[in-house]
Amino acid sequence: MSIENPHATGPRVEPKAPEEVQAILEEAPEAAKANMERAEAILGALEDGDVPDKYATEEEWGFTFTGILAHHPETFKIWWAEEGQVFEGGDLDRGFKELLAAVIAHERGASICIAWHTTSAELEDVDPERFGIVQQFDERKDELPDDERAAIEFAVESVDAPADVTADDVEALKDHGYSDADIVELTTTAGTAAKFANFALTLDI
Repeated sequence: MSIENPHATGPRVEPKAPEEVQAILEEAPEAAKANMERAEAILGALEDGDVPDKYATEEEWGFTFTGILAHHPETFKIWWAEEGQVFEGGDLDRGFKELLAAVIAHERGASICIAWHTTSAELEDVDPERFGIVQQFDERKDELPDDERAAIEFAVESVDAPADVTADDVEALKDHGYSDADIVELTTTAGTAAKFANFALTLDI
């Protein structure tokens, strides 16, 4: 059967059933299980308008992602644990990392990731005004504190044009007070956000 507009009909891969996802999750690391609890909180906080028309509910949209990832159980366990650890752990504020990830999601046009990271930032009590800056980062980035703007610019470049990152870029972050560990955390946060956005876009989730 020919599908003229696949973006209007749903994901390009059939998701595994919820019970299959749950069976995989039971064997996953604790970080993956904790991240699923976070996912349920995020889905519960989504607004109806955030959900594409091709999905009936927030839960169907959100769990389509995990259902598709569950086709590769070991990857599911690793990725889901990684996403949880990257955003929950480390020294950088989780709310800021969610905003950084939202910039990357907006750049790519990954609606599920935009909704995920924006709602997750709301759970961290991030000022809603900052969401507007994230949506128009290039135009409004100067409204952010210098250290946050520099960190997000660096993180975006690390996933969009990593070969263009220079030693001077790293030194500029250090001048803003970021440590080596912070810079690694920024880079891994950006890489994780980009990976999930690319996955969602490729399979039209």
